[in-house]
Amino acid sequence: MSRIKEDMLMANRTIYDSIAPLYESRHEEIFNQSEQNRIQEVLAHAVGQVRTGAQILRVLDFGAGTGNLSRHLLSMDLSVVASDVSSGCLRELKSSVADIRRLQCVVLNGRDLSQFDDGSFDMVATYSVLHHVPDYLAVVDEFIRVVKPGGVIYIDHEVCPAYWEDRPDYRDYCRELAQRHMIEQETACQYLSGLLQRKNWWRSLASMLWLRFNKYADEGDIHVYPEDHIEWEQIRSRFVNACEILREQDYLVCREKTFPPPVWTKWHGRSTDMRMLIAVKKTPVE
Repeated sequence: MSRIKEDMLMANRTIYDSIAPLYESRHEEIFNQSEQNRIQEVLAHAVGQVRTGAQILRVLDFGAGTGNLSRHLLSMDLSVVASDVSSGCLRELKSSVADIRRLQCVVLNGRDLSQFDDGSFDMVATYSVLHHVPDYLAVVDEFIRVVKPGGVIYIDHEVCPAYWEDRPDYRDYCRELAQRHMIEQETACQYLSGLLQRKNWWRSLASMLWLRFNKYADEGDIHVYPEDHIEWEQIRSRFVNACEILREQDYLVCREKTFPPPVWTKWHGRSTDMRMLIAVKKTPVE
């Protein structure tokens, strides 16, 4: 690994270890009822496409973070290997799961999936992760390697062309969403009160103080810009020989806590900003 990539990996580990207790409160575009309902539906569809013959599916949650996908997968009675470069995030994940008998947490090396054998999993799932990975195409190759023939690869919450092409409809949506957020914004007292009511609240408080004194720290976004974004054609090219794409869809992610969400309800059929993809690994011809 180059020195630049190694530095990026270490920076990512540091910030996610530090902000893990606050991660979910910082990402209302993920942790709201509308988006969680969509994730549950799409994951159930992806799981239903697995054709490995396993009685209990073994799923790799790549970049599991604090457990967004893992909790959904565990609710489906699957065996889950939650993997991430941040041990702090995995600690938060464990604390949020009541029954960890079907959960294994693995700290990734940030380079590859060499700790896993070929064909180790019935499914690989990743959500809002690839844009953090310097060489995300090499990671896609690793997904193909570690999934069994008949197994499924699920990639979600990565920006689509409508996001980086600065389309008028998306600009209008963002302006309306910003106005809504101004109305719904929490006061500092409300935020602190909510923080102190959480389980393990002292970890959240420590994270808040860390952020206060590291206000310019970002979360390692790399491939989310007009000049540097996820190249979906390149991902498809990795799948050409080994996998069949079953479903590919652009959608507008919900960024509102309110349910039902008024702005998203108005715009979700008119604009998009994210893409998801489901592929199945082909069975070798004898």
